Amino acid sequence: MILQRLSTAIRKQDWFTVLIETLIVVLGVFLGIQLGNWNEARQDRLREARYIERLDSEMDVIRDRLAGGVDVFTQSARGLDLLLDNIRLHRASPDADLPNDETLAYAVLNMTAGRVPAGSPAAFKEMVSSGALEILRNDELRQALFAYDEFAVIGRDAWRTIREQQHDATNTLFALVDMDAPEDYDAFILENDRSNIISFDRDRYLNDPEILTALNILQGSQINQSTLAREQLRLAEDIERLIAEEKTQ
Repeated sequence: MILQRLSTAIRKQDWFTVLIETLIVVLGVFLGIQLGNWNEARQDRLREARYIERLDSEMDVIRDRLAGGVDVFTQSARGLDLLLDNIRLHRASPDADLPNDETLAYAVLNMTAGRVPAGSPAAFKEMVSSGALEILRNDELRQALFAYDEFAVIGRDAWRTIREQQHDATNTLFALVDMDAPEDYDAFILENDRSNIISFDRDRYLNDPEILTALNILQGSQINQSTLAREQLRLAEDIERLIAEEKTQ
């Protein structure tokens, strides 16, 4: 209809009508484009909000896992300190009162305790793979997610390497403990049930130089893993802080 009126006005050389009709066409096109842009921006904001919610939920789980890992590494390090301190105490004072065999055996069995480092949130991986990361308007949050993702990869690689390095030392120390096969593997693994301990080779523990070497190796590796876990936890907490700020805006 508009094009017909415009054609008629041109034939009649009605330039005022031509101008008006042209402006109507241009304005219509402009408004159509603007409406499309507005709708696209609105959809992006909705997608951003959904991703923020997913990131918030997933980072809660990741943070809890990392915090638990730090606690486990800390307990392991304390057990190693106990084992090393008692050897040194015995060498300095052979008649010193040391913990009982069960306590020492328990420390040995938990000296390499740890958790596989958490990975990156699934929402972040999905955003990267789909090219949707650009809808996050908070540049600091994007950078924090990338920093965490990069460190998570490093953390897992380091965890595998350290566990391999611990292998010989772990076998040396586990040989100190004689155990029955656990009747309840869930309790053995999940609840640290050590009721199946039969005996502990105290004499070898206190006097074999190989034991001291193995303990020093494990202490160093557990300290390294604890340091990595703490740094990854810090990066995760940075993301959670930025998400909380984003949700309050």
